[in-house]
Amino acid sequence: MSQSLFFSPRKMWVIAGSTVTQLVRMKVFYFLIPIALLFIGLQFVDGFWFNGPDMLLPEQELRAHKSWCLGTMMVFSSLFAIVATALLIPGDVEDRTLYSILCKPVPRLDYLVGKLLGVVVVIGVAVLVMDLLLVLTLHFRAEAKLAEMIELMKVMKVGPEEAEVVKRELAEHGSTWNLQAGVLAHFLRACVIAAVALLISTFSNSTIFTIATSVMVWVIGSFQSIARDGIFRSQEMGEELTWADRVLGTLISVVFPDFQLYEAVADGAARAQEIVMGDVGKLLGLTGLYVGIYVVISWFVFSDKEL
Repeated sequence: MSQSLFFSPRKMWVIAGSTVTQLVRMKVFYFLIPIALLFIGLQFVDGFWFNGPDMLLPEQELRAHKSWCLGTMMVFSSLFAIVATALLIPGDVEDRTLYSILCKPVPRLDYLVGKLLGVVVVIGVAVLVMDLLLVLTLHFRAEAKLAEMIELMKVMKVGPEEAEVVKRELAEHGSTWNLQAGVLAHFLRACVIAAVALLISTFSNSTIFTIATSVMVWVIGSFQSIARDGIFRSQEMGEELTWADRVLGTLISVVFPDFQLYEAVADGAARAQEIVMGDVGKLLGLTGLYVGIYVVISWFVFSDKEL
């Protein structure tokens, strides 16, 4: 059977499977233990912070719980994507696994895509576990708040129609399919960050440099829309942009991924706003574009690397 010279799905998935095994042996899932404790602890901490005259409404408490959990999910999934990807190629070089793979008829593109796919699979499992924790804790939190509201409405002798409206509004802030769009946004963001870390690891000989640079790209990508708007707002106010401003704005837009849409979808999910399916489609397309560009650049860099 003839195989593609530059791309072999079978070899790619074999490398992805070995990458998953490699990451599991590193005990990377241990970070889920403090995540679980944090999500469960937020059941009590949110309400403790807002007592007395500053007490939040039930839907505000649920919104705060979702925001904390989604924010934690974003930070941990992104950091995990960076650290896990940064350790792979140097680890293969150190134990000489990379030489054993590349001395066989395995294209370097297959190796890179397989490594990235393995990281994405592990990120997906981790996000799925965190999503399950979020759904469970939010469900119990919503049920407790609903029981409190039912008792309060009985005391206040609220009519059945008004009571139904309150219940429906509270249910919208609980565990819904709309919330899953925010989880998906954080997973896709982690995939892009993993692709960035993969690119940096192809030309960096230092794991620390790869991690630090990837974190910098992640931070800049999270705020690049603000920086870009600040640069070009001067032009809207009648101020003439210098060539340096134009070059800086262009470089920011081209080099660094823009995570504004990811943030918008996740924030809308936390606020129980209706997520437009078109935005989810844009997220998938944007993620595919970013990952594709970074993988292709990684391939060119890695192809010229002497091993």
